[in-house]
Amino acid sequence: MKHTILTIPTAIMIIATLSFAPGVDAHEEEATAEAKAVDQPKVRDWILRFGVVVAETNGRTSVDADPGSVDVRLSGGGGAFAALEYKVIPLLGLEFGTTSIGTDMNVSAHTGLKHFGTDVGILGMSALTIGANFRFVRTRTVNVYAGPMLAFNHYSKWSVHTGCDDDCWPVKHDDGWVSVQSRSDSEITWGAKLGIDIVLTKRGNWTFGGSISYLDATYDFRQDPGPGQGSIDLDPIMFSFGAGFRF
Repeated sequence: MKHTILTIPTAIMIIATLSFAPGVDAHEEEATAEAKAVDQPKVRDWILRFGVVVAETNGRTSVDADPGSVDVRLSGGGGAFAALEYKVIPLLGLEFGTTSIGTDMNVSAHTGLKHFGTDVGILGMSALTIGANFRFVRTRTVNVYAGPMLAFNHYSKWSVHTGCDDDCWPVKHDDGWVSVQSRSDSEITWGAKLGIDIVLTKRGNWTFGGSISYLDATYDFRQDPGPGQGSIDLDPIMFSFGAGFRF
């Protein structure tokens, strides 16, 4: 009889333990899943980048003019940029961007005997770009990407006069002045970019980044009046620095 009394409570305890154990495991699994969801950053397919640009041009050319020749030289430059990238797949993004820079243009006129004038202007270039960014280093805090791009370059209307007044040049040509003007407004060209994004915030939405890019760009000009015409390679190497917002 005693054995029977002892066996009944023991059986009840075993049944209760087995019935409550799965419930405890389910609660633990739910808590673990919630913790993982909190730790895992939100998937962000878009990033907006914006900032400043420092450009290196250093193009130079010389063309025959009437009279003599005209030297055109480019140096330095700077501006701003903005770009929006969509992550097509984890290793590839498609970027749409715009960049505007201004570069110093130095124009010197020469004749067969002497140099007779120099003037300086600013040539503006705006580029609309579309490019593929291949992400070959991709972690939670760092993204390094590189890829080719196509660009539509638009140049500002530009004109500069160089020469001398009546007292310094005895043989006049249109009162001693030569005018050099833009011959083309735009072109479609290509380029390439290498960049990096560094995550700044815990949520991963704000970044700091930089890039180096190259554009194959050619500016055409002509003498007005006169037969002289030519082209000069801008080919800017651009260093960009700025912020990014992922969403």
